[in-house]
Amino acid sequence: MARALRLGRGILAGAAFAGYLWLAHVTTAPDRPSTLGALVAVVPYMGIALAMAWKSRNRGAALALWAAVAVGLWQSWTLVEARFEWVYFVQHAGVFSLLALGFGRSLAGDGEATITRFARLVHGDAMHPALARYTRGATLAWTLFFAAMATASTSLFFFGPLHAWSVLINLLTPPLVALMFAAEFLARVLLLPSSVRTGLVDSVRACIASRRASGGATPPPAA
Repeated sequence: MARALRLGRGILAGAAFAGYLWLAHVTTAPDRPSTLGALVAVVPYMGIALAMAWKSRNRGAALALWAAVAVGLWQSWTLVEARFEWVYFVQHAGVFSLLALGFGRSLAGDGEATITRFARLVHGDAMHPALARYTRGATLAWTLFFAAMATASTSLFFFGPLHAWSVLINLLTPPLVALMFAAEFLARVLLLPSSVRTGLVDSVRACIASRRASGGATPPPAA
């Protein structure tokens, strides 16, 4: 019963997310001012920000800052309605740019690649050489993917039709990320013996355990 409830919640959450992306697309693609489009772009982020402010250690200051931003949005709402697509652009291109930078920097010099670090949380210091080589290559592959997504988003936003850009960020990004995960999983199956494979679930569990043990923040694994 509990498993069925979790599955049902997962399906509902997935359907809600897909519906949000579709609504974001149909309000952005026409490239014209839209009250609904501005609300769809702004309200979810303001809701998340409000929840974070409420849970903040400095709740008063955080809520005051949130209120100041809300007032600023209200006072400039006409501009927000006319240019709400910038909210999506900053979020999409910004996230992929930061991921590309973070993963790419871990490949510089003698540093440990990001996915290698995640794998070490599962396998410990005695990591199989084949796994170390593979995870470094996987980190490079994800870096190139993140960079390609950020470049495509930026290029289409500034030089292409807004409809095509909206299709990329709202409709194609989730399946492209899923396809990248599938390709990386297939490569892992083909290139690594089963005894040293590191799965996504194992990495997530190891990261959570490490975070609880250290009391610090550990970034979520990407592969």
